[in-house]
Amino acid sequence: MTNLKFSQYNTLLKVTSKSSTIYNSREDKCIIIPQDMNDILSCDPAEIETFNPKLFSDLLSIGALIPEDFNELQEVINKSKNVDNNESEFTLIINPTMNCNFKCWYCYESHILGSQLSEKTLNKVYKLIDNILIQKKELKSFVLSFFGGEPLMYYKKTSMQIIDYLRSKYNQYPNINFSVNFTSNGYLVNNDIINHLNMANESNHFQITLDGGEEYHNKVRDSGKKEGSYHVIVNAIKLLIKNNIQVLLRINYTSENIHSVSSILNDINDIPTIDRDNLTIGLFRVWQDDKGMNIKDTVDSVKLMFAENNFRIDINETILDNLNNPCYADKKNELLINFNGDIYKCTARDFNKENKYGTLNENGEVDWIDDKLNEWENIKIQSKACQSCRILPLCGGGCHQINLENKGLDTCQMGYNDDDKDNVIMMRLAEYFVNEEV
Repeated sequence: MTNLKFSQYNTLLKVTSKSSTIYNSREDKCIIIPQDMNDILSCDPAEIETFNPKLFSDLLSIGALIPEDFNELQEVINKSKNVDNNESEFTLIINPTMNCNFKCWYCYESHILGSQLSEKTLNKVYKLIDNILIQKKELKSFVLSFFGGEPLMYYKKTSMQIIDYLRSKYNQYPNINFSVNFTSNGYLVNNDIINHLNMANESNHFQITLDGGEEYHNKVRDSGKKEGSYHVIVNAIKLLIKNNIQVLLRINYTSENIHSVSSILNDINDIPTIDRDNLTIGLFRVWQDDKGMNIKDTVDSVKLMFAENNFRIDINETILDNLNNPCYADKKNELLINFNGDIYKCTARDFNKENKYGTLNENGEVDWIDDKLNEWENIKIQSKACQSCRILPLCGGGCHQINLENKGLDTCQMGYNDDDKDNVIMMRLAEYFVNEEV
């Protein structure tokens, strides 16, 4: 048999008082062993085959043992590039405006009063859509997404026009799955917008945020009206899902407001079961609060409370799978057009000159800033910390933006220590065991 070695992506974890698991992140598989065999990963693979053929076979089956000349790291890098360079999908994100009807304290964006897509820029966008559909021969999925600012502002003059133009192409491209998404605060949702979105057969999706329970939310999202914005947004969510529009309810929590989040359940528990299929609930810690007290147990109990009341919980924040499902901004076939025609990649940073990657020209083509684009495309999995990490096949080395900001630092791009990595694996295994029971 070919000489074998242990995979660099193995982890040994204690799971009970008498047993441990050997988990391999490249194959995403594990086996259970008695704890008196915990030193097995320090043994010679040939010796294991001799004294315990069954264990040897199990280790092979989960990828814990691999050929000595096999380059696992290169395989992960190649897989990452293949996923990021997938030609079957395209995500076009548009900021119709950088104006907003709220001023949330944690928002990283510079709001620009009165900003909106001009007729000239709209025509460039139309040409870009044509170019994408004509040139991308392998395209199977086209996502038109609206960001901002608040993308429901100036809806009829901007977003509606682009959606209608895209819809005019549906019959020409019957093999492409089209969808329209909005990242919105939800305050401006109304029947006219919903009726327009339901005029065609593409899938529609909203991500809408609440900032804790009613009292905390209304402090952050001040509508200037006595009744506040909380119930307006909750009712908008109910209206959207009633009309078969998918909603991710993003609950922004901090160490201060987390105890108020449970009250949101009281305000949405009247949603009919049939409508709940259109709603997913996700809890996301406000990034400026990340260094605050450890509130994981409280967050987990809140998630469990929603789940016990038959609401779907977004597990993307819990189950790490960034190599196979990276951020949309990591993809080659993704770009963001600001209201003024400037091009960006990441939606999680301000749309300023430093973060700009190009400009949309008169022909609907992108004039890229080549050196910045090349750096973006080649920055992932460059640090030694990533290349030697045992959970690289799960995290994929972090996103392009984080890699850029940590360029030259030989540290984990996700900020994980060994305990964090163990927790990532245990959360993944816990999810598997739950699904097995179901």
